[in-house]
Amino acid sequence: MIRLAALACLVLAGCSETRAGDDEASVTPLDAAAIEAGVIADPQAIDLAGSFADTGGTGNDAFCARGDRQGGYAVGVLVTFGSTTQCEAQGVASLTGEQARISLNRSGKGNAISDCSFDAHFDGSGLALPGSLPDGCEAVCNSRASLAGASFALIEPGDDAAARARGRSIERLCDG
Repeated sequence: MIRLAALACLVLAGCSETRAGDDEASVTPLDAAAIEAGVIADPQAIDLAGSFADTGGTGNDAFCARGDRQGGYAVGVLVTFGSTTQCEAQGVASLTGEQARISLNRSGKGNAISDCSFDAHFDGSGLALPGSLPDGCEAVCNSRASLAGASFALIEPGDDAAARARGRSIERLCDG
């Protein structure tokens, strides 16, 4: 009985084995089967390009991305807190698997900013910003506002949809 239990443990451990340095190191056999069945998105095939809205239902928050995985993305973001409190910026992003590296470089007021780069999680249908951001990101927000922890759902994929995303101070978040 003990031998059978030990064999079962070895078999289960083998199901999640990955090889370090492999491009698909994060894809377990179970994940691969789910990707093949269409249950989850292939992290190597997802595309950040599109128009996103807040998942809280207010409809005021927006994120957009134009471009592609190879050349990178132009991005814009608007997070609102009432009628006057907000964070708004434009920048660039790259996508590796489900990790979006976002660097915001211009505030909604048109000012150049620095030190606002962070990794967000993108699963193919939703984008989640981290709960803690670099201090430089404060420059894109007015008093009592923050981008930290914001999340967005993809509402329409593609560059055309991203080009229509509206901001407050920035008329078109992903213009270009």
